[in-house]
Amino acid sequence: MATYRGQTIHTRRQGSLRLRLRHILQQRNITRYGFAKYTGLSLNTIYRLTRPHGRFELIQADTLVRLCAALRVAPAELFDYERPAVGKKRGGST
Repeated sequence: MATYRGQTIHTRRQGSLRLRLRHILQQRNITRYGFAKYTGLSLNTIYRLTRPHGRFELIQADTLVRLCAALRVAPAELFDYERPAVGKKRGGST
């Protein structure tokens, strides 16, 4: 449990947020290299955002705006949100 100023803080289970950029580019037959050139983002950034599992650490607002403008989608269409499983306990089994 986390504590703040001596008080225990109860946190809710977290879901997972995944970026769908890899799937969108595959559906539209767009290469990562071509997409990097079109958006003006570095190829390294595009490769980082198109990892197979869809996880990302940080995405800048400017990057998100460029992705949405280039693909002509709303930000909500770029992400999948998976709610945490109900009834499962954290930790080990027993």
